[in-house]
Amino acid sequence: MAVLVARVALAVVFTWAAGSKLRSQSQTAEGFESLGLQAPHLLARIVPAGELVIVGLLLVVPVWGALVAFAVLGGFTVVLADVLRRGVTVNCRCFGGSSEQPVSHRSLVRNGALMAVAFFVVLGA
Repeated sequence: MAVLVARVALAVVFTWAAGSKLRSQSQTAEGFESLGLQAPHLLARIVPAGELVIVGLLLVVPVWGALVAFAVLGGFTVVLADVLRRGVTVNCRCFGGSSEQPVSHRSLVRNGALMAVAFFVVLGA
């Protein structure tokens, strides 16, 4: 039962993130650009699509969905850690939109917690 709850929680998080990014693609692209990423407008389309693929995988093949979620969260975490390392103040638009919440160590902790949930799904599935 705990693994099912973890799968659903991850699916909700990735659905929310994708939906937010899709609703405001221009702000999402601005967010990617502020993070120093290349091709931000392309990423504003690809990232939410990938997040929805993760949701599908979590529902159909949970181990693969959790592994992909873990890898994607790890990649996002590396990008956020690089922003912090460079000392750049950037709003975290991790869930799309125009969040006024700057990238901080809390962002890394949140991603680490989500990675732990994904790892739990892998172990339990």
